[in-house]
Amino acid sequence: MASPSRRSGSPRTKRGKPKEISRSKQAQPLRQASSPTKHGEAIGFARSEHTPKVGYDHDDPSLKTGVGGLTVWTLQQMARRKQFDELNNMFNNGLSMNSLPVGLAAGAAHPMLEASSQFVSQVLNYLTIHGRYLTVDTGQLFADSIDSFVGRAWRGKVFFSSNNRTVSKGRNRMQEFLIFPRPAIVTMNQFDTMLLDSHPLAKGATSNLVILNYADPQTRPYLQEVLITNIPCYDVQVAVRGKYGPIFIGKTWLGKYDKQGEFATSEPDKVVAWYFLDFNAGALQEQREEHWDKSDEKFLNPLPHIDN
Repeated sequence: MASPSRRSGSPRTKRGKPKEISRSKQAQPLRQASSPTKHGEAIGFARSEHTPKVGYDHDDPSLKTGVGGLTVWTLQQMARRKQFDELNNMFNNGLSMNSLPVGLAAGAAHPMLEASSQFVSQVLNYLTIHGRYLTVDTGQLFADSIDSFVGRAWRGKVFFSSNNRTVSKGRNRMQEFLIFPRPAIVTMNQFDTMLLDSHPLAKGATSNLVILNYADPQTRPYLQEVLITNIPCYDVQVAVRGKYGPIFIGKTWLGKYDKQGEFATSEPDKVVAWYFLDFNAGALQEQREEHWDKSDEKFLNPLPHIDN
């Protein structure tokens, strides 16, 4: 995440610059720089030398609430009912885990987008500039794009195992094509992920958390990956107790990446989507039995292992 030049005590950036969140291949969590900043200034981040918080195992039985507990679909319904205060309370009072999750995750999401939003304007601008996508109705393509990222065409994520339990990679489970009926679900939009003690985009969170960096999302030239490359996003998620075991409540921000893979957003208080993930077998079974449209899914078999 943080580059060596962004250590605590480095010179402050000029007023009005966006916050920068950097990517690292190393297993070192980030902490906010200790130097004071004025309102509106960028905040620098430095690598932390301390050991990450000790947390729960993902299979800890105390994290499974059973019948009546939260699922990704009940959380999605809360978002649709605009219960954002409750969701934020859970996000800020989550569980500290001792490793990243591994494997397939069932997912559900809710967009926080309006017609005048930054995402809409960027998508339409991109579609206008890159005329090869104008062979189809742009309004429908935009609607399909949103649906693919946070709607019925997005089914969750997959996190790969790694030698370092706090640093890995993963992909999203998404429809292969936007404009064909019931296309297969494939893994795309790859990300780098880390388990961190804290993060400046989640200042209120009391637990550790997981970040997903999309500086290099392309696996092949899927349209969704082209859009994410040109309209960059960044995810932060925390774990809470759920029906089948720990589930993750996530938030997505828009911004940009520089050449070093550092993410910057000028609107840290503007979440563009909420998403929810459950890696437990019970959730994956419920997804197949109650929330699936009979689409085929192409799995990575075996799942990659990250040798780090």
